[in-house]
Amino acid sequence: RKRKNRGFVIYLELEAINRGDGIPHLLPFFFFTMSSSRAFVFVLLYATCSSAFQSKATIFRLSRTISKATAAAVPSRILASMSMSTNSNGNGEDCIQTKKVGIIGGGAAGLATARAFLRENELDQNTQYDVTVLESRDSIGGIWKYEDQTKTEKNRPMYRNLRTNLPKELMAYRELPWGSDGEASYVTHEDVLEYLEAYANKFDLLKCISFGSSVKQLTVLDDDQISLEWTTNTSENGNVETHKEAFDNVCVCNGHYARPAIPRLEGLDNFSGDIIHAIEYDNAQPYAGKTVLCVGAKPSGLDISREIGLVAKHVYLSDSACDKMQTFGNVSLMPRMQSVDENDGVHFSSPRSAEEHVADDVDAIVFCSGYDYDFPFINEGSNLELEFTPGERRVQPLYEQTWHARCPSVSFIGIPHSIVPFPLCEIQAAAIVSQTRQQINGIPLPCLSDRLAAASEDAASGGPNGARVQETHNLASHQWDFCRKLAKISGDYDDEMEKFIATNKAIYDRSGQERKSMIPGGEDVYRETRFRRNDENQSYEILYIQ
Repeated sequence: RKRKNRGFVIYLELEAINRGDGIPHLLPFFFFTMSSSRAFVFVLLYATCSSAFQSKATIFRLSRTISKATAAAVPSRILASMSMSTNSNGNGEDCIQTKKVGIIGGGAAGLATARAFLRENELDQNTQYDVTVLESRDSIGGIWKYEDQTKTEKNRPMYRNLRTNLPKELMAYRELPWGSDGEASYVTHEDVLEYLEAYANKFDLLKCISFGSSVKQLTVLDDDQISLEWTTNTSENGNVETHKEAFDNVCVCNGHYARPAIPRLEGLDNFSGDIIHAIEYDNAQPYAGKTVLCVGAKPSGLDISREIGLVAKHVYLSDSACDKMQTFGNVSLMPRMQSVDENDGVHFSSPRSAEEHVADDVDAIVFCSGYDYDFPFINEGSNLELEFTPGERRVQPLYEQTWHARCPSVSFIGIPHSIVPFPLCEIQAAAIVSQTRQQINGIPLPCLSDRLAAASEDAASGGPNGARVQETHNLASHQWDFCRKLAKISGDYDDEMEKFIATNKAIYDRSGQERKSMIPGGEDVYRETRFRRNDENQSYEILYIQ
């Protein structure tokens, strides 16, 4: 349509390839309304698509004659949306669609996600993915990359003598088995990093990773693309370069071990001794001969209190599940820490008991109290409603704890906790990739209203156990059904996948049983057990036990 006195003419022509009998399959109707300040283009396409037509190429041609005034008035994103990212050779062959994927983070989740998209390039001839992994450090591995920070302020959770609390036979990605070799099943952080490096090399992932790239801003654009802004440090001259690029899909894999969570306790400011969070802990030597309180009895609290107990005078371990004081050697298990009085006395009590305990000899406090989710690149300017309030440990609105419910082209890998992370991230990534294909082999995501309703219900449920807000993403024993559900969404659930998941569950249950039988400060014997997988029988063999 041509409007007088508007200074521009826009022609839009669409040509549909017909069947052999000449019957067209695409009937276009175009309606244009223009004003002096803005231009809106409404395109209504009515199509009757048969399988024969889907195998033909559809060619879009856009011819524009636009004055300078109109070029300023028409948003570039509208013009850009008129051009397709699909290519055709004009010979009636299927179109190849290219999608740009941005992955934030090069740890275990980011590597699994990059592998899932690159693997799809080998399998799907209709969709190809241009993958960019933005990693802030100069190497892969995420939290498994240990750095000696004893001379600087420590801000990473990995500490010097950490050994995994899960066996390597269980931790491994499905695509790269690990262990079952008679060697130690519970390994060091150096071993885990070496495994991740082997994974990245095996699947040629380094080629798509941009190191030293710190993401500063994520913004959802009006055409549903996602803009990422990041800075890159160039080691040659120390300069900082700024980048900005739009992606079709963005996968957030930045982990959740960067923002320490310290509970607000009455009188904590009164304490005159040292107070740190576990993220600052590196080794036990600074606590030699001292009395130390570790707050939190999840895996990190148990391991750190045991390690400190080897050199300390005494260790108190505060556990919210404990009702009364119990002492094992030089380690005392205490109820929940409640407050600190003006004399440095630390008060402990449980709502299930009237008894109160006071420790007045504490020299240092180590908070092993976990972490809050943090996405510093998502803010009010992101055009993406996302809540992650400190203290709640809940991210919303997420559909299946993976996709942003309103904008599923933004996804989050590795949000669930109390799980086996590597294989779960691998299965999550495959589910995410499945929803970006031209033809979905598994189960498509539901409509917007259903996604929002499910996300709202999930956020209000207190997690699978219906406990409290802070347990929203605590899957634990529910992780196996979660994996099955995601595998069905991706179309990957079959007998082999069930064997893999069931074997993981069997090893996880055995490992957890042995770990929970350990007494606080006791000898660390469960880590001496050695496993061999037996996926065919959905079980395992014990090669050595102490």
